[in-house]
Amino acid sequence: MGKGLLIIAIGGMMASTTLSFQMKQTALETTKVQTAYEEELLAREIARSAYSVAYRQAQSAGNDLDLAIANVNGTLSGGRPNLDGEMIGDYQGGDYAVQAYSQDGQNVKIRSIGHFGNAEHIINENYNVKLLTVKEQSRVTIEFLESMAGYCSAVFLQQYVPNTGQGRPAGSQLTDDERYWIMPPDMVFESGHNRAESDARTTPHNIVLDPGTRMNFFIGVDKNCSEEGIMEDSFVADTYDWIHHALEEDTENLEDLQEGLYSMIEQSDTDDQKWRIAFEDLRDFSNSKMEDIKANSYGGNWNDGSQTYGGSGWDEHDALGYRKLRDFGWKPDFSDQVIEVTLTPCGGLCEPPA
Repeated sequence: MGKGLLIIAIGGMMASTTLSFQMKQTALETTKVQTAYEEELLAREIARSAYSVAYRQAQSAGNDLDLAIANVNGTLSGGRPNLDGEMIGDYQGGDYAVQAYSQDGQNVKIRSIGHFGNAEHIINENYNVKLLTVKEQSRVTIEFLESMAGYCSAVFLQQYVPNTGQGRPAGSQLTDDERYWIMPPDMVFESGHNRAESDARTTPHNIVLDPGTRMNFFIGVDKNCSEEGIMEDSFVADTYDWIHHALEEDTENLEDLQEGLYSMIEQSDTDDQKWRIAFEDLRDFSNSKMEDIKANSYGGNWNDGSQTYGGSGWDEHDALGYRKLRDFGWKPDFSDQVIEVTLTPCGGLCEPPA
C-alpha cells in the first residue's frame, strides 16, 4: 500500500514536472513569436520612416528626375546622380538603407529596407515625377510628330482641374479627396493616321488651362478607320475598339498619376512645359515586353528566359532631342501615334472658353 502511494506520488510529480516544462516551452515559443512580431513591426516602422524622408527629398526636386535621385543617393564627383548610392543610417535601435532609381527614365522608384533584430521589411514604391502639369494659365498646342500606324486613332485631352472652391465646372465630377474636378474629355484630333501636314497641328480655341491642372491625353483606337475625319462634340468610349492613356490613375485622388503602360512621355530638354507623348496603339503585348522596351529600348528578339529584348538603353535621339523611335509592328515600338504638347502662357489674359 505504501509503495503504491509512493508510485502514485512520484507519477504525480513527474506529470507536474512534465506539465511545467511544457508550459515553459509554450511560454518560450510564445515569447519567440511575440519577439519576432515586435521586431517585424519595428523593422516596418523604420523602413516606412526612412521612405518618408527619402520621398520628401525626391519631391523637393520637382520634375527633375536626376536631381530627385541625387537627393536620395548622393552625387558623383562630376555632379551626376550616384545611381549605385544609397541613404543609410540607424534609427530606433535598428538600421535602414534607401535607394532611388529609375526603370523607365521618366519616373523614380524608392526602395527602403528597414532592419530590427532578425527582422527585415522592404518598401518598394513609386515617387512619380508630376508630368503634364500646368504651371501658369496657358493655351495648349498639340502637334503630330509621327504616325507610323496601320490603325486610325483619335486623340483626346482630359483635364483634372484643381478645386478652388469657386463652384463646379460644367459637366465635371469631383475626385474622392475633393482636390480636383475631372472634366469631360475634349477631342483634339479626329480619328486618322498618316496625317497630312495641314492636319498635324492644332491649338484648340476653346481650351484654356489653369495653373495646377493635370493634363491627360489618350487615344481612342479605331481599327477599321470607320470614324476617320469625324470631329466629335463629346467622347463616347464605345465608338473605339480600345483606349490607351498617357497617364494612368494609381490612386483615387489623382496625386499619383503615372505614365501609362502604352505610352512614353518625355519632357523637352529646353522647355519644362513641353512634352512628347508616344503611344503604342496595339494591345496584344505582355506587360513585361512593354516595360522592357520602355526601359531598355528595342533590342532584338524576345528572350523568354531573361524576359527581355536585350536592349542596351536609349542611346539614339532625334533632331528634337527625344528618344529615336522606330517602326516594328511585331513588338512594341511606341511610334504609332506620337504628339508633342506645348503650353504657351498667356499671363492670365487668355480669353475664357466660349
